[in-house]
This record gives sequence, structure tokens and C-alpha cells, in this order.
Amino acid sequence: MAGTRARGGMRIDLLGAVTVRRDCGTTVTPSAPKRRALLAALAVELDQVVPTDRLVELVWDGAPPATARAALQGHVTGLRRLLDGRLVLATRGAGYTLTGGPEQVDAVRFERLCGRAGVLLPGRPHAAGPAPADRPGPAGPPSPAPPPAAVRTGSEDPALALLRTALDLWRGPALTDCGSDLLRRRAAPRLAGLRARALDRLAEGLCRLDRGSEVVAELIEAVPARPADQRLAVRLVDCLDQAGRRAEARSWYDRVTAQLSSAPGPALRLAGERVAGRSPSRTAAVAGSWPAAAGGLPCPAPSQLPRASRRFAGRAAELARLDAATATGSEARPVLVTGPAGVGKSSLVQHWAHRAADRFPDGVLHADLRGFDERDPREPAEVLAGFLAALGVAGSALPASLDARARRYRELLTGRRILIVLDNARSHRQVAPLLPDPPPDHAPEDALRTAPDATPDTALDAERAWAGPVTVITSRGRLRDLLVHEAVTPIPLDVLTPAEALELLGRATDPARVAAEPRAAAELAERCDRLPLALRLAAARLAARPDWTLADLVAELAVERAAPTGPGAPGVGAALDLTCRTLPPAAARLFALLGLHPGVVVDPGAAAVLAEVTPAEARRLLARLDAVHLLEESAPGLFARRELVRLHSAGLAAELPAGQGPAALDRLIEHYLAATAAAVSSTDSTTGRPSATPPSAVTTPPSTVTPIRPLAPAPAPSPPAGRTPAPAAAARTAGDWFDREEPAVRGLVLRAEQHGRSAAAWRLAHRAGALYAKAEDRRAEWWTTAESGLRAARACADPAAVARLTTDLAVILVGRPDVRAALGLLDQALASADLIGDPVLRHHCRARVADVLVRAGRPDRAVPLLADVVARARTLPDDRLLARALDELAGAQLAGGAPGPALAHADEAVRILAAHPDATETVRATHTRAEALHALGRHGAALTTVRLALALGRTQADPGVAARSHALLATVLHTLGGSGSSSTDGAGPAGRRAATGADR
Repeated sequence: MAGTRARGGMRIDLLGAVTVRRDCGTTVTPSAPKRRALLAALAVELDQVVPTDRLVELVWDGAPPATARAALQGHVTGLRRLLDGRLVLATRGAGYTLTGGPEQVDAVRFERLCGRAGVLLPGRPHAAGPAPADRPGPAGPPSPAPPPAAVRTGSEDPALALLRTALDLWRGPALTDCGSDLLRRRAAPRLAGLRARALDRLAEGLCRLDRGSEVVAELIEAVPARPADQRLAVRLVDCLDQAGRRAEARSWYDRVTAQLSSAPGPALRLAGERVAGRSPSRTAAVAGSWPAAAGGLPCPAPSQLPRASRRFAGRAAELARLDAATATGSEARPVLVTGPAGVGKSSLVQHWAHRAADRFPDGVLHADLRGFDERDPREPAEVLAGFLAALGVAGSALPASLDARARRYRELLTGRRILIVLDNARSHRQVAPLLPDPPPDHAPEDALRTAPDATPDTALDAERAWAGPVTVITSRGRLRDLLVHEAVTPIPLDVLTPAEALELLGRATDPARVAAEPRAAAELAERCDRLPLALRLAAARLAARPDWTLADLVAELAVERAAPTGPGAPGVGAALDLTCRTLPPAAARLFALLGLHPGVVVDPGAAAVLAEVTPAEARRLLARLDAVHLLEESAPGLFARRELVRLHSAGLAAELPAGQGPAALDRLIEHYLAATAAAVSSTDSTTGRPSATPPSAVTTPPSTVTPIRPLAPAPAPSPPAGRTPAPAAAARTAGDWFDREEPAVRGLVLRAEQHGRSAAAWRLAHRAGALYAKAEDRRAEWWTTAESGLRAARACADPAAVARLTTDLAVILVGRPDVRAALGLLDQALASADLIGDPVLRHHCRARVADVLVRAGRPDRAVPLLADVVARARTLPDDRLLARALDELAGAQLAGGAPGPALAHADEAVRILAAHPDATETVRATHTRAEALHALGRHGAALTTVRLALALGRTQADPGVAARSHALLATVLHTLGGSGSSSTDGAGPAGRRAATGADR
């Protein structure tokens, strides 16, 4: 059906009750409300793809059931039968489109006629070419009767005939009985606004021809329905006056002004003076709603918005916030939309302004303040000159000084419902003179009074009119001075949601293309940081290469590792450059130095090391970068950045003066070596080992097996003089710190290896292993880091370093599990340890081999090896090494079914560790003792001991041991509960109750 063209012969009327008629006059309007709503929603956007999600929302009035999408397909099928090819309902990507001639939908025909007459409601493009009335369809309905001769004769503007024809299409309020209140609320106000503009323009033109009486009846109907629209009120007063009905004109003037909460605007005041006999000239006031410039006619309401983008997508929440912030009566305040470069601030505000333009009958002013531009920011006096000219102040009457211009500007805006858009603002100083006076603190008593025949909607119009001018500002800066001094309403703008990013990508390319490659599209959106500017630039690259798939572009971007800027496009990089130009030198230098930092989050400590400043000064500079959205303070003292921003700063780092970059990188690596050492020290140990309880000894599943631990970290270097690392200053635990900093640690290991800092690379990689071992979800990252560290160790020709990194890789392989490969690596590590004759390193390597053997189900081989390790450990000075070896031997014996010797070795380990109550080894040995007691059937003692292990573990933050202890506790309680008798250790029912209560 994609290539089918509509045959004509059917008409859909939306300007009144929704009606569907065939060319023979037969009415075939769907009787089912939802089917009628679906047809109306598609017809309003004739020839446009309407996303399925939006249709579901509209058809079910914002509350669709789970079955809505399936039911929608049924309604689509029914409509296709009804339309019978006279209009084509086709599937397009993730939505549907209704295709037909513009003459087949009265609302579309109305807009086309208004467009030809020069009456455009911002927000919807109008196709070029002849108006629908001049282009009969192949078998369409008969054209309406031509306009009256009075309109068609004479030398009047040809647009008047088009407007008369357009207005005659209306049969009542738009979308009456359309089947969806949500659709009517969203679409009808826009059509009604365009109808009001068309009537305003028609009345103006007829008044110029002294024929205003021809539209009096329509104006009498329209004005009460739109009490905030002073332009229509001016037309009604003038047309009645022209028709010789001055008393009636005075009555209408009094009635309209009584409903206004503020003084009437200049044009309405002049109209009132004329009908009161105080002004001799009527003609000089009918040209528009604003006062005449010196020596000329009054100008029409300004309409300065740039053209709306057809590729806007998403932002429903932000659009709703803009609606709410600009329609809140006495709380109506300037609105400040902020966000980083490329996030779509200007597009959002322009899209909203086009959509909301009908709420501002006195016009729209717009100025690009060039706050972040290659050109100088615009001065307020220059902007005011343009605004005053748009408001009818001729050059000769333009005040000279900034203050005088601002006063005149505020006077003209008083009481007017006008929208002012100040785009791309730099500072409070630039914006302040452009703000109108705020509305009064309290609404007059008549603020919400409406005409006797007004509707609730018109009451809202009156409230909005009382609110006065509305100002919306956009800026990359947070403009905190503006927030303080002007009490603005802030709307911070973040990147698009994943769904919004895909919608924008579809609009910028082709929805079908995105639907065909969902994974590639999602990855492309993420590589663009879901920034609208980056997504549009990526779409431009696809348009330039139609032979590329989305996956091709994703692969290209992965190679480039840069923002997707196409040839000749300004690009995200250019936008960020403009932001950087506004920074003071110290902040700009720090931003470039941050390009050396591979992490996602930056804290003042790392920034201070890079910039060679104090942490307090670094905090101030980071806040300056946050103020222009180059960073975002995601938590107190922590500053996050987007990938495209990080890549841009990396490019700036490559351009630093000779020597500055390498020196800063060295300082950063030293900082992270010390910080990682501090984090490891705060954990006091490495990870656990497999549970050693033999399956035959328990009646419930055994404890969870956790990865074995790596070697103890090599001694840490002392931090440079004068620098005190604080790795966990903003983190609750070392684990929290590592979760945040892991990308930085891994990136610095790789960077140190690439830049010849081999010793630093292997030390940082190995030291981080103790933290990686506790992070079960970081195994792939650990492998990358350890491999890089091993290459660096080999480059240093350091056998001890090679042994340590080889052991780390073996630990990772055990967790995969790949025991054979792990044993191979451990053999290599042991050979290196033997080569250098380091007894401690040899001790660690042999213990890890035994761990792997237990893991592989060979405790028979592990026990004699660990017995030898214990014997050798008794000769070493560190008694914690002996305690750890005894604990591991006990675990292997438990796994081999020998709980008696296991208990003896665990008891010895616990006795040794009594001198180290805060050590994680104490928790582990206590847990092993509980396992041995349970395996021996001494369940009461096992219960007491495992509870002690859990109590000790609360201070150690070791999730692996805690999980295994909780599992053992459940096993012991299950055994005690099932036996129904006291254990040999005296844990009878009373003891069990006490123990259970103590654990609550």
C-alpha cells in the first residue's frame, strides 16, 4: 500500500462536528468514538507520519490499556475498509500516515488558504503552490460557493477573498464529537487561534475598504469567546463604528475592558477614544494592535520567531513545564532554560513558542543575544532598538540612552500579553534591561471575570491575559545572579531520553531505517550522548552516505572516538569551543588538563593535582566549569561530564604547550597510585576464597562460592611531598570510591603503559586488583587492566611484578571459570617467584595454586601443598600470613571431608588473629571455624560462631564473607529446627529462641 495514491471522492470535516462524507453526499462517519478519534488524529496531520505511541495516547484519552496497540490495529483495519482507497491509510515505520489531497480535509484546506493569504500561525509549515480551492481533485466534492460579490469586487487585497473562503469552512468549534477530549484539547486551540487571526486580518482589510459591517456578526460571536484577544475587540469596536452603530460600539468597548485585569493596550484605548468622540481618526488605528510610529500607521503585532524545526522530537515533560510556568497568573515569572551546548535549548523554546503563540495575541519578540558565539555578545541597547522598532517606535522617536529605551520598552509592554524570547544569554547584565515589569502581586478582583456567555476556557484566557508579558531565556550558563535578582523559574535541560533520542534520529533520517536497525540506532544514540545536535549531525552524515547502514556509522564513530561532525557542519566541538571562550584563563586551562583524566567523574583532589592548585581553588574552578555546563555537579564535590565533552577536552589537552601535558599526567598517575593504596588499606584485606564446607555435611545448599583472592598488593610508594590524597573523601566506603573511580584507574593504567610509564602502570594495575576482586561485576574491566599491567611489568623486566600480574589474571580466570588456564598462569608466576627467591611472593603464589585446586574439586592435591605453605609461613615474620594459610588449609580440609583437622587449624588461625580484631582475616577464620563445627555436628557452637562472624563482618564491609555467613546461618538454623532436640553444645529450644532473637 506504500505506493498507493488516494482516489479522492471523500471528505473529512474537522471544523465543527467530525464528519466523513463521500462525493455522492452519503455520510459515513464512524460511529465508534475511538475509530473516529483515530481518523481525526490522522486527518489533522494529513500526509505526516503519526507515531503509534501518540495515536494510542490520543485515541484512549491518555489512559491506554495494555491491549491498546493491538486494538489500534483493529481500528486501522476498519478505517481502511471505510476509506476504500479514497484516502490511503498506510503504515510508515513506527507509525501511520493518512494520505490524500488537501481539499479532502477541511482543516488542511483552511490552513492552506490562510497561508496563501499571508496569515500563518507559527508552528506548522505550509506547502507552496496553488491553494486547494484552485486545484480541484480528481473526483472530489464540489467546491464551496464563491465569496460574495462585495468581497470579490473592487481593488481590495486578493487575500481577502481567500480569507473569506477559509472562514466559511467553519461549522462550529473544531473537532466537536471527535471521540477524544485529549485530541480536542491539543489540536482545537491551534485551529481556533488561526481562525481568530484570519478573522482579524479580514476585518482589518474590510475596514480599510469601509466595509467593516460585513464581519460584525462574526466578530460579535468571536470576541466573547476570546476575551484576552484585544485585537479582535479593536476590530469589533471599529467595525460597529463604521456600520453606524457607535452606541453599540461603546457598549462593547466597556464590556471588553471590564473583563481585562489591567489597562487596555494602546490600540484598544484609541478605539475607545474614537467611539467616545475624543479621536477624529479611525483609519490610523485599524492597521494593528500597536501604536503608530511617528508619522505613520500603527504596526501589526510583532512575530519574530525563527522558523520552527521539522525535526524536533520528545521533550514532553519540558514542554509541559514551559506551559505551566507561563500560565500561572500572579506567579508568572521569567523562565530560564539552561543546559550544555547541543542539548537543544533553542529548539525546545522555539518549538514551544510556535505551539503557544496563540496564547500571546499581542505578538512575539525574539532576539539571539549571542552570549556564546564567535561574534561579540549583543548589547542590551542594540536589542532594545530592534524591539522598539517592532513595537512601532520609529527611528526618530528612538530614545538615545539604554535606560530611556528600557523605560519606553516597559511602558509599551505594560498590560500586554506578549512573549519575549531571549535566546543564548550570557549574563544577568545582558538580560536585565530586556525584562518587562513584573505583574502586580495580587490579581484585581475582576481578573477572572468573563463575559456572560463565556466558557471555562475563556476564563483561563482572562487569567493568562492578566499575567502580562512572558519572558523565556535560554543560556548555557546557569546565570545564578539572574536566579537571585529576578526570581526566574529555572528549567534545566538534560540530554534526551533513549526513546526521545531514537525518535529524533528517526525524524532526522527515516523512521523505517531506525526501526530496521534497533540495536545500531540505540548504540548510535549513546555514542552521541543523546545530544540533539550530535544526533542531527550523525543523521547528516548518513544522508551524505546513503549506502551506509546505521551500524556502519557506529563503527566509524568507534574508530574516530570523536564527536560526529560532518563536513562543513559547526558540530558539537565548535559549540563547545564557543563555550570555552567565555571562561577565565585558569578555568580554561583546567578544562584542557581534564582531557588527561580518563574518568567520568572528577573531584577537587584530582583537579588540584592536574592544575597544581589547592583543592579549594580547584573546587572553585570546577564550579566555574559547572556554571557553563561543561561539567555537572552530580553530588557534592563530584563533577560529572558527558563523553563528547570529555573527548573535546582531550583534544584540547593534546594542544597544551610542550611539557605541560606529560607533567600533568605524571602528577595524576602519582595521585591515583596513592589514592588506590589508601583505598586498599582501608579494606585491610582482599577477597575471600571458596566455601570449604563439604556438601555431605549440610542438608541445605552449601554456601555461595566466591572468587579467590589475588596476591597482597606490592608496597605503595609514598605520595609526593605536599600532596595528601583523599581517595574516599566523597565516598562512604572504599568500594563506593572504586565504583566511581574505576574508569579513571583503568584508563590511567592504559595511558601510563602507552606513554612509557611502565612501572607506574603495573603498580596501579596490581594495586587495583584488591579492589577489583571485591567487584563481581567488573571482571572484564579487571582483565583489561591486568593485561595492560602485565605488559608494563614485562617492559620493566621485573620478575616480581610479572608474577603478581600473572597471578591477578589467574584469579580472574578462576572466576570465569577456566581452571586449566588459571593453573598454567600460576605455574608461570611460581617460576618467576622461584627465580627471584622471594619467600613471601612464593608463599602467595603457592597459596593461590592451592585455592585453584580446591576450586577444581581437587582438595586431595591442595591439602599437602597448603600444609607445606603453612610450614614455610611459620618462618616468616608476618603472623597474618600464617593465619591466612591456616585458614586456607582448614578450608581445603573441609572440602576434602576432614572437619576435625580443619577445626584445629581454624582455631589456631583465630588465636593468632586475636591480636588483629579489625582484620578481615579474623572474620574469615571465624566463619571457617563455624563451618567446621557444623560439619562435626556441633550445631549450637556453630550457631554461636557464625553469629560472631556476622557481627565482626559488620565492621569489615566484605560482602563475600557476609553472604556465605548468612547462608551458613540459615543452614544451621534449618538443622536445629529440624532436629527437635538439644545439641551436644547445649543449644536447646530456649537457646535457639535467644539466638534467633539476637539476630533480629
